[in-house]
Amino acid sequence: ADVIKTYVRLGLGVGVIASMAVDPLADPDLVRIDAHDIFSHSTTKIGFRRSTFLRSYMYDFIQRFAPHLTRDVVDTAVALRSNEEIEAMFQDIKLPEK
Repeated sequence: ADVIKTYVRLGLGVGVIASMAVDPLADPDLVRIDAHDIFSHSTTKIGFRRSTFLRSYMYDFIQRFAPHLTRDVVDTAVALRSNEEIEAMFQDIKLPEK
């Protein structure tokens, strides 16, 4: 979001960013227009290289970001062979909505 805000400040156009990325105190020069009704709901994903050794703090971050992603769940997903299998693993999980 910071790159988009920088480009907007340079006069290179308009930007679309998540509302949480704009701080009214830090970004008083930006005009915010609520556009939630023109964009469909979006799910954020966590990504990392398959070969990455996940340290404890990484698991902690993932679980704080998404409480349903426990260490065991993440390890199970990593052990799957394809992204399609991972998507299938999570297809029935109901995520909280704002």
